[in-house]
Amino acid sequence: MHSLAGRLPPQTATPRPPRPLPKAAARASAPGASRSTADVAAHPAAPADHPSRQPPSPARSSKAQPFIHEIPKSRWPNGVPAVMGAHLMDSGAVAPLSTSKGAFMDVTRHPFLYPDGEFECGVMQYPSPALAAEGLAKMVLEASASAIAERGAFTLVLSGGSLVKSLSALVGGGAEFDKWHVVWVDERVVPHDSPDSNYGAAREAFLSKVPIPPAQIHAIAEGLGAAEAAVNYEGRLLGLDAGVLPRDDAGMPRFDMVLLGIGPDGHVASLFPNAPQTGATEGWVLAVTDSPKPPPERITLTMPAINAAREVLVVALGEGKAEAVQRVLEVQALPGALPAQMVRPAEGRLTWVLDSGSARDLSMTEWGNKKAFPRNEA
Repeated sequence: MHSLAGRLPPQTATPRPPRPLPKAAARASAPGASRSTADVAAHPAAPADHPSRQPPSPARSSKAQPFIHEIPKSRWPNGVPAVMGAHLMDSGAVAPLSTSKGAFMDVTRHPFLYPDGEFECGVMQYPSPALAAEGLAKMVLEASASAIAERGAFTLVLSGGSLVKSLSALVGGGAEFDKWHVVWVDERVVPHDSPDSNYGAAREAFLSKVPIPPAQIHAIAEGLGAAEAAVNYEGRLLGLDAGVLPRDDAGMPRFDMVLLGIGPDGHVASLFPNAPQTGATEGWVLAVTDSPKPPPERITLTMPAINAAREVLVVALGEGKAEAVQRVLEVQALPGALPAQMVRPAEGRLTWVLDSGSARDLSMTEWGNKKAFPRNEA
């Protein structure tokens, strides 16, 4: 404690015999006191000629020594800690007080959370990429026939990359293409004739070969930055009639079928591992300005928009996809580390379309073993 010294009032002071002391500081002698110097305060008697002081009492000599009030120093060299009662950290500093308002009160929610409980998905494995493309075309045509019979329209959402090459099997499929609406799950912010354009790749693979009305092929607007392109694209989707694109109770779009590819890092659409866009919980379309793979500027559907679809197909063909497929389907990763694991349609179906190459590392015959799956290491 800091030493507190002062002249004790006569009515409370305990009489003590005078004792001569040198002017040097006295040593602390109280039990438990440290060997540090005690605080000493001397109070000389008031001079007789001071008008505001009374002369010394007759019981005391005019040469009597001053009273001494000794308080030994505490073990805190800088005084009592401001937070008395808090424990001290290893460094000797007082541990900070918690500012928590209680369990689950005023806390930051983790941006990547999986839904509670297990989720079932289908896996279709074909002997070759060609047979997988035929199987994919059959599933798309069946979804088209069902949607058109129900409400007179079919919405198909496409990815870029190698997936669109498998769509050539749709040519000559006999679908009612005049009732189709084609949307992109993600797109690079480039001109339509750029080799990087997902629209350009789909047009070359099959859109130019089937009679879908141009007004029903909803490509990204050219000449805009990523932020403006995202706002523009979401506005155009919102402008579609509910008979073409119904909404669920949360206001999210109910696409009939979404076709996703998967990257070697487990990304889908332009939702990359641990990126803020991947953890978005609202909105239909977002801008991406720092894609880890070129080109950096893109737009993408949000994960909630993808998971609101009636049916989602993840298409992964060839041995180059084997590692990513095995990690997503068999390894329980940290939330956000493998965006493909976050694809879980709330009221729809999820199916993986594989060939023998991409399914090479899977142990599907062991999936029923609850002790082996799910696991958290490759």
